[in-house]
Amino acid sequence: MRSLICLLPLTLLAGCTEVQLPAASNANLDPVAFFTGASHGDGRFHQVLSSPHGVRVDSNGKPQANGGLLLTQRIAEDGKPPRTREWVITPAGPGRYTGSLTDAVGPVELTVSGPRAEVRYSMKKGLKVTQELALQPDGLTVLNHLEVHKLGVRVAWLDETIRKQPR
Repeated sequence: MRSLICLLPLTLLAGCTEVQLPAASNANLDPVAFFTGASHGDGRFHQVLSSPHGVRVDSNGKPQANGGLLLTQRIAEDGKPPRTREWVITPAGPGRYTGSLTDAVGPVELTVSGPRAEVRYSMKKGLKVTQELALQPDGLTVLNHLEVHKLGVRVAWLDETIRKQPR
């Protein structure tokens, strides 16, 4: 009971809202096609009991022979040294992908429905991550909303705009 009482203030601070990003109404997001080549993301990272800070992500995606993608990202967060991570995404059926991520513990699951994709994976220390990606009408921009939960409580979130870079 005592631990529940301790979690209550965090629950109130973290909020429990589900975000529905605006998306192109008549387009389909192809994550392999969108993330092939260079893209750049700018966002704000929020963590419970901390000040929000800027995040910049430069990505380079290479298509794989199996129809998947190898995506290398350089992440620069305000106040932290830059780091690099890799995603490997492999088709697993219509609108479904599986894969791995440097930061993840276990598999990454990606489900596409029209202009939206949902990404789910787990991280160390019991953290669960959910992302919503939403293709915008210009076909060159994706909005990304990421949430991190621990014990069912949202402890961090990121809102980012990702733009394809010219070749």
